[in-house]
Parts: sequence; structure tokens; C-alpha cells
Amino acid sequence: MKKSTYIYRGFERFWHWSQALLIFFLALTGFEIHGTFQLFGFENVVRWHDTAAWAFLILIVFAIFWHFATGEWKQYIPTTQFITAQFSYYISGIFKGAPHPTHKTIYNKFNPIQRFIYLGLKLLVIPLQVLTGFIYMFYIYPNNPIHESGLSITAIIHTLGAFALLAFVIAHVYLTTTGDTPLSSIKAMITGWEVIDLDEKEERQKNLQHAVDDSAAGYYRMDSNGIIQDVNEAWLKMYHCQDRTRVVGKHFSHTRDERNLKELEELVNRVMQGEFITGHPVTRKTFDGKEGKHLLSANPIVEEGKITGMEGFIMDIHDRDELMEHMYHTVRNSGAGYYRLNKDGIIMDVNEAWLKLYKYDHKDEVVGKHFSLTRRPEDIERLQQSFEKVLNGETISGKLEIRRCKDNSTGKHILSANPFCIGNKPMGMEGFILDITHLYDKT
Repeated sequence: MKKSTYIYRGFERFWHWSQALLIFFLALTGFEIHGTFQLFGFENVVRWHDTAAWAFLILIVFAIFWHFATGEWKQYIPTTQFITAQFSYYISGIFKGAPHPTHKTIYNKFNPIQRFIYLGLKLLVIPLQVLTGFIYMFYIYPNNPIHESGLSITAIIHTLGAFALLAFVIAHVYLTTTGDTPLSSIKAMITGWEVIDLDEKEERQKNLQHAVDDSAAGYYRMDSNGIIQDVNEAWLKMYHCQDRTRVVGKHFSHTRDERNLKELEELVNRVMQGEFITGHPVTRKTFDGKEGKHLLSANPIVEEGKITGMEGFIMDIHDRDELMEHMYHTVRNSGAGYYRLNKDGIIMDVNEAWLKLYKYDHKDEVVGKHFSLTRRPEDIERLQQSFEKVLNGETISGKLEIRRCKDNSTGKHILSANPFCIGNKPMGMEGFILDITHLYDKT
């Protein structure tokens, strides 16, 4: 299925086109300095080339800051997954109308070959151009003034780098014409919106995973044998561990001191029998030999009617007397919209993020009201069915829903829902919503 998706943000587009113009101008003036042609005159072109070089360096500094501030640097992490299929597509598949082996999303904008090429440009070619350019600008040229006919070895290396950049630009421009239409990719880099092949289930999972990865709470997942399958950065930070490989693939007993291990084993056994654990205080053993306290939530992972594992979150605490205050603070300041309903479907609590998504000013406007307030009439029955499933012990993860806001506008979000239990008895439903309206609607 194809959908118009917001892929490229404002600064990203500004940086892309500014970089393209500066590279073109640097190449034009650089080749005249090299003596390839005469257009502006040597003295003028040297001055303009130097000015453009400084502008390019300033742009690089801002781009580096933006990439790290937004997490976009992760887009360039190289991977060999699908790289053979991508080579095959570029060599022959593209000419036969074959489907693209990878799908572009806001979290995965580049295919495996693009990742290697862009990373090479950023770590090798562009730094080489900057280094040789400034060596020539501040050392060689002031001490050995030259004209069109006398270029040093540094300038020659700089020129070879320019040829590499030009080769990239030519290939890059050609590949932009291989989209749905010859100008679709160029239009996308102007407007930010691009029509892409979208697997809705895969997209929801990636959105959910992205939210989990950036969560302030420590996420974990383990299989039915107690082997840890995944943890997020917050979990690693709480356990004072910098290497994920020290955790993934290991038994959960690595996370507890012997005197606290039995308690965790009992909790795991209860969850594997179908019980849900919420806000249970436990003591962890960190990887530097110290101890810490956290609140544990745990849900069974159900696949095809069978419990295949366990997952949940941990929230760090320092004093058991501050548990409720800490839980309230964490939920209230979460980036996701938190909600809790009783067994009659009455809204018991929501956080500020939930109110913002639904465009309400205060929780008093919704607390005590039935959840049907939050849905269009045609969507209420579907939500009621989900609510009944959760009350019967099921969990919902990554379900796409349409919400009705206070002003009767609508939005799209991912819904997660767990039974809200007292002891072993479900007494309602609670969970989070993650807004994804911008991924589906062009506004």
C-alpha cells in the first residue's frame, strides 16, 4: 500500500539543498583554480572559493549538531542486511520493474548501499576535502603563491576528492529519477512528503519500537526459558551496562544477587502462568557490582494462544516511601499518552500527554466519563471489543486507532493496553497511546 509520508524535516531539506549548491559552486570555482577553464578570473575565483569553503564548514558544524540532537546519525549506521538484494536491484532489477528490496520510513530513510556511501562521504571524502583545502589555504598558497599552471600535490589530492564528489552527485541525481515518477524524489526533498510503499503492520511496530528505545523507563523482553532477548538504553543505564551483548542471550539470573534471585524466579513463574505484575518493588544487581531499586511491571507475551515469554518496564526508585510519588511523576511526564479505565469503561486517570493528544485542557473534563467519549460512533464497537478482550486477560500492542478529540477533529495513534489487576483479578484496563497522525495524513 502506498501512502504520502512526511520523511524529510525542514532543516534536513535546507541542509540538503544548501550543501548541494555549495558543492556545485566549490566545484565550479575549484576547477577554474585548477586551470580547467577561465570564467571569473583567478584572483576573484580564489576569494569566492575560500568564502564558499567557510560557508560549507559552518553548514557542516550545524548539520553535525542537528544529526546528534535529533538522533538522525543512526540513519547512517551501516548494515549488510539486504545489501546483496540491493546490488541486484540496482544492477538488473531496476530495469525489469522489480519491487524495491527495502522500504523507506522516517526511521529508515536509506537502503544498505546508501548507508555505506553516505557514511563514506561523511567520514572520508568530505573530511579529506576540508583538510586538504585548509592546508592549501593557510600554508601552501600564502607561502608559495601560484597561478593557473602550478598546483601542489595537496591541491591534486583535493581535486581528486572533488571528482569523487562529482561522481556521487551524478549517481545521486540519476537514482532520484528512479522513483514512482522521475521527479517524485526531488519533489519530496522540497516538500518533505514522499509517496512510499508502506507495510502498516511493520510501520506500527517500528513506531512502537522507536518509542520503546527512547523511553525513560527500562524496557526488557525475555523468552519462556528466561533468556533475555532485548533491552533498551534506559534499561542498560539503570544496570550500569554499556555493552548490550553482556545482557542479550543471557539468563535473567545475571540481573539479581543470589539473595534476591528467588523472589524474581517466583515473579517470572507467575507471569508465565498468565499473571500481570504492576509496580512491584525489586532490588537489582548492576554490572559494576552495586545494587539499585526499581519498580517492575511484567506482562506475558501471548502468541497464537500460548505464552511464549515475558516483557515489561522498570522504573528506577531510591526510596520505597516515594513509590507512589515517583510513579505519578513518571507517568505524568511521559511523552506517551497514559490512560486507565475501570471495568465499566469509565476513565479513571490520564496524563498530560493524553490530554494534549485529545485537545482537552484538564483531566476533569474526561475523568469519570465513559471511553466512548474518545471515539467516533462508528469506532466505539471496535474499541468495546478490544476492551472486553483485555478484561479477559489479553494484551494489545501496536494497534492502530482513530481518536475523536474535544473539538471533534480526529487523529491516529498506536494503542497498547494491559489488564489493570488487583491481585490476579483484572479490574480494568490501562496503557499508552503514541501519536502517528503525521505519518498518515498530509496537512
